[in-house]
Amino acid sequence: MSRITTMAAASVSSAGRSEPGGRIRAFLDDPARGVCLEIAGPPGAEGTWTLGEALSSFRSGDRDGLAGTGLVDSDRVLEWERCADSLFLLEDDGRLGGLDPGLRFRVEGRAIGVDERIDAGRPDGGAFRIEVDRSRSGYTRNWTAYLSRRWRLREVAYRRFVESAVERVFGDDAADVLRVDSPDRIRRFLHAVSKRIHASPYETYSRYLGGGTPFKSCDQTLDRILDGDGGICAEKAMALYFIAHAYGIPAEFVLGGEEASGSFPYRTLRSLLDRPSFAFEGTAEAQRYWQHYAVRCPLPDGESVFCDVAASNIPMLCWGAHEAAPYLDTVRKRPLRVTITLDPIDLYYHRIGRRQDLALDLYYAMEHLIDGIDLIQTFDNELGLLHTGDFWVGAIAHRGRRELSRIVGEYERHVSRSGRDPADDLGIAGDLSGATHPAARRFARAHPRLASRLDEADPGLRRRLRSGGREYELAYVVLGLPGAS
Repeated sequence: MSRITTMAAASVSSAGRSEPGGRIRAFLDDPARGVCLEIAGPPGAEGTWTLGEALSSFRSGDRDGLAGTGLVDSDRVLEWERCADSLFLLEDDGRLGGLDPGLRFRVEGRAIGVDERIDAGRPDGGAFRIEVDRSRSGYTRNWTAYLSRRWRLREVAYRRFVESAVERVFGDDAADVLRVDSPDRIRRFLHAVSKRIHASPYETYSRYLGGGTPFKSCDQTLDRILDGDGGICAEKAMALYFIAHAYGIPAEFVLGGEEASGSFPYRTLRSLLDRPSFAFEGTAEAQRYWQHYAVRCPLPDGESVFCDVAASNIPMLCWGAHEAAPYLDTVRKRPLRVTITLDPIDLYYHRIGRRQDLALDLYYAMEHLIDGIDLIQTFDNELGLLHTGDFWVGAIAHRGRRELSRIVGEYERHVSRSGRDPADDLGIAGDLSGATHPAARRFARAHPRLASRLDEADPGLRRRLRSGGREYELAYVVLGLPGAS
C-alpha cells in the first residue's frame, strides 16, 4: 500500500532520500490545485518504478482500506481521493476510468511518459518531484458522476449541514421539507439552503489558509462553509448546485455581470475558453457577461426557483418564476440595482439554457487551467479578501512607497467622490492586525472572528504573492461601507 502525506506545494525540491527499507519516494505536485502529495513506492521498486505505477497508487482501495493501514489519516485520504478524480476520467457510476489523456507530466523538469521510470537519471536515490501539467487537458469532467462522487466523500457531514439549515428556518416542519417530493417542499428546501449559503462570508481569504486551494471545488466550498468561511459568487453558487444535485433537484446556472445588457455573447466566450493560452486581453466587454453566477431550479409543476447566494451586498434571492421573470427576460431585461461597495451598479442576469457547458467549463478552467486564479481574483479583479456588507477588505500588491502612494491616492479619490470621508472610512496598512485606522478598528470590533481568519491567511497570501518570482510588498485596504443594499 502506498503512503501519502499532504504538504505545501512549494517545498518539494528539498525532500529527503529514499526511506529505510528501500522505498522510493515521489511527490505529485499539482500547482493548479495547490496540492502536493507524497507517494512511497513498494519496497524494491528502485530502478523499476514507472510513472504509470506511481499514478496507479491513486486507484488504491477505498477510504476505509487506506485509513486502515495506519499510514494515512482520514483527512489525507480525502485529499488523495479528490486528487484521484482530477487525474482519471470518471465512469458514469463514479468509478475511476482511464488516465485523462490530456494530462502531461514532468519529473524534475523532464517530460515523461507513463511507461518511463520516474528515477531515470537520478542515481542518488533522492525523492522525485512529479509535476502535473493540465494546460492541454481540455474539458473532460463527467459532471454528473463527479458531483455524486464528491458528495459521497463526506455525505454524513453534508447531510447534517443541509438538515441544520432546513431546521433553522422551518423548525418542526424540517422533516417534511426534507422530503423534497413536491414543488412546495422543493421551494422551501431551496429557500433554507440558499439562506444558509448566502449568510456565509463572501471571501477569497480561505484560499490562503492551510489546506487552501487557488479556486475551490464544490465540496471544498461546502467544507469551508462548514468551517465558518465561504467563497465568491461562483463557488457559493456551485455549492448550492452541488446540494441540489445530491437531493435530486434539477439545476442550471445563470450567468451575468455589471452592465451586461444586450444579447449574451456565447460564441465569443466559448472561444475564450477554447484558447489554450487563456489570452483574455481585450475581451473585457464580453467577459462582463460571466462575472457572476446564480442558480435556477425548474420545478415539477412547470414553475421554477431562481437563487442568488453570493452576498457581498447582493441580497439573498430565492424568487419564484413570476418574481424572476423581469430579470431573466431575453428581450426587455430588468437589472438588479445594487451597491456592492460605494457606487451603485446594474447587475444583469442571463439564462443560458442548454449552453450550460459554458458555466461548467469556466468553473473547471478556474479550478484547473488558469494560472494564479487566486491572485487574479483577489488583486486584479479587485474581489478583495472579504466583503461583509458593512466592510470590504482588499489587498494591494506594490513595489515600493511611490507605487503604494499612487494607489492610495486613487482609493482616496474614489472614496471622496462617493461622498465618504477617507480619514474615517478608508484604512490602509501593511499589517492588518496592527492597523490603527478608525475603519480598521471598527472592522476588527464588528467581525473579530473574520479579522482573526485574515491574520491566519496572511502568511499564505504573502507566499502566493512571491510565488511568481517578483518581490511584491503587501498592503491591506479596509473600506467602511454605507451598509447592505
